[in-house]
Amino acid sequence: MEALTRPKDDLFDNSTMTFGEHLEELRGSLVKAIIWLLIGLAVGLMFANRVVRFIQEPLKQAIIEYNADRDLKEMGLPDRKEDPQVSRFYEFLTANSLVADVVYTLPSASIPLLAEDPVVESNTATESTLETETDEDAGPDDESEDGEAEALVVPARITTAELMKSMGAIPNPDELVPAIHLRRSERGLSSLKIEEPFMIWVKAGLIVGAVLASPMIFYHLWSFVAAGLHSHERRYVYVYLPFSVVLFVSGVVLAFGLVLHYVLTFLLQFNGSMDVAVEPRLTYYVNFVLMLPLGFGVAFQLPLVMLFLQRIDLIQTQDYINSWRVAVLVIFIISMIVTPADVTSMVALAVPLLFLYFLGIVMCAYMPRGRGLGSEAYDPA
Repeated sequence: MEALTRPKDDLFDNSTMTFGEHLEELRGSLVKAIIWLLIGLAVGLMFANRVVRFIQEPLKQAIIEYNADRDLKEMGLPDRKEDPQVSRFYEFLTANSLVADVVYTLPSASIPLLAEDPVVESNTATESTLETETDEDAGPDDESEDGEAEALVVPARITTAELMKSMGAIPNPDELVPAIHLRRSERGLSSLKIEEPFMIWVKAGLIVGAVLASPMIFYHLWSFVAAGLHSHERRYVYVYLPFSVVLFVSGVVLAFGLVLHYVLTFLLQFNGSMDVAVEPRLTYYVNFVLMLPLGFGVAFQLPLVMLFLQRIDLIQTQDYINSWRVAVLVIFIISMIVTPADVTSMVALAVPLLFLYFLGIVMCAYMPRGRGLGSEAYDPA
């Protein structure tokens, strides 16, 4: 009978605090947590620009690689994995962020001779530039003595209509000379609202601040909650919380460091197969980048959820073993829900979850029951 009695470490037995005093204690803990959150926000805003640039890099790299593969295919070149020359050309395109464009130029005989005036004006502009630099070296006093500096002679803008008029005839399409031009293209995210980048900057700063301040926020909240827990209940938190954090961080790192690149590549190729031009929006992409690692981090808590259900005798270890086929189906369904709408990210999440499912079975079978939750030696009544 002694084993079935309630433990003697109930902290409320000797408590003299009233309900109002408990609320005051809670308010103090919340105020301290909010103060630390504001401090983290102030620090996070200092690094928000770097964070936004950092999360853009996977998208920029995926677009560069997609453009290079598309250009090689349009040029009719063989697979770069089979031809070293094509592979070297591909590396040149990706290293310099180049995109191939087909342009048509007029034959030299059809180009109007309008270069005399622009050349003279250009030479005059060059001389004026040199004179201006000389005047700057001489000092501001000399410049003021000369009066207003001579304005740079900028060549007059020649419109397309003026060029056509000077040619005297419409260009013959048969005489146009096609050529491939390589231009640098480092397109990233776009914004349709003028305030959108600022809001993303604040959002990034808040997230970074919350992450930086999370230890102190948890400390103040835990100091209030721990007073109402038994020693063995606090021990559960000390044991399983670090394990939960490690699983969450592992899911986030896997999602952002490995899965995100393949997901972006798949989506760009899929859009290209449908002849859809992609204009990535800043807000949508940031939300996408946040949701993918968050979904992975939450899903990686599977072993702890399985252990919890087994400890409260809701599901037995043998039930997990017998239902592994159903578990595989459920895991793929959950992966489809918590990840974006593509097969790559779903499979990338489902495979680690399958491993974690069997890890959960091992934990349920071999981790000893302790005193407290799920223990036969403890009667909560």
